[in-house]
Amino acid sequence: MSYSKVLDSHIIDIVNSGKIYEQIELQDILKKRGYDIPQATLSRRLKNLNIAKVGGLYKLVEASQIHLPMILNMQVSEFGIIVLHTLPGNANSLAIWLDQKYVDFSNKQKNKIELLGTIAGDDTILLIAKNKSALKNILANIKKDFPYVNF
Repeated sequence: MSYSKVLDSHIIDIVNSGKIYEQIELQDILKKRGYDIPQATLSRRLKNLNIAKVGGLYKLVEASQIHLPMILNMQVSEFGIIVLHTLPGNANSLAIWLDQKYVDFSNKQKNKIELLGTIAGDDTILLIAKNKSALKNILANIKKDFPYVNF
């Protein structure tokens, strides 16, 4: 088994078997197990493993979850930037779902909309469109998935 897969297994095991409130806690446990990785690397691994902070705890988030966090508010910029507001602790899991559904990380999938990516805080998500013309398509897809959202 490769180093990456073993490390990923440790991360999943730690998140599933305990209460992790902050990434530094996860880093400390990994260090005790012999894996000293920088915070930025850990953050990327968490995103790739679909692990997000939900309700204050890091959890494995499934992309197919039917119960998505509610979008409370949405603001749209003419420059291709969308800001979504959720309840506290819900932005990361919703951002992962949006990335998995809408972002083409390989630049090869024709069915993905032109969303470059998301940046999530605790209750706020920033969506960045590829260009101004992609904004209309992104908004239409958000409206389809979240029909109650007004913008």
